[in-house]
Amino acid sequence: ALVQALEPFASDKEALGLANEVMTGVIEVAVQPWKEFVAAAGVSLTGDEKSQLKSLMRGKEVSQFFGDVGDNEMDQQIEEEDDEEEDPDDKASTAFCNQWLDVVGLAVAGRLLERTMRIPRLGRKGAEHLAADLNYIRNVFTALGVAGHPHPLLGYMAKLVTMNEESLQFKIHSRQGEKTPSDALEVIKRAEIRIAYVRGISV
Repeated sequence: ALVQALEPFASDKEALGLANEVMTGVIEVAVQPWKEFVAAAGVSLTGDEKSQLKSLMRGKEVSQFFGDVGDNEMDQQIEEEDDEEEDPDDKASTAFCNQWLDVVGLAVAGRLLERTMRIPRLGRKGAEHLAADLNYIRNVFTALGVAGHPHPLLGYMAKLVTMNEESLQFKIHSRQGEKTPSDALEVIKRAEIRIAYVRGISV
């Protein structure tokens, strides 16, 4: 439905030109949900908050902190260039749609993560339901084919809510005393602890 909503702008050259004039800084639309996610995880960002937030939003190298084989699949994604010549108008239209889909995807991911952090209690059935919802959203983002989506934290959160108790405890305990090289890792550590708490797992 969103792609269809963008079509009138993308398909008309004049409308597209007008729309592009207000696209500068559109990424700011997605910042607030991520700011609230970080706060809900109990983290205060250091240094340049806006820069730290945008780095976390982009998910660059985030999955290196997950500690599981196969969780770094997003970091290994390489944006492939189309060998075929693309009409300039079509190229501009595609870029416009992708830019908006990217912002919407980031905002949705941030809000989902924030709401997950605010869940007061999570039983087995609730955890399974949440994991299914997160994975469904991941599949939708994958189908859209926008670079950088789905965000790796969505998949990681789905794993955390269904991970067996011993594995989650081990993951959290193994991080104790570990130096925190970035705010992104601190967010991940706090998210892991939060998920354990709402699941009633002692850490």
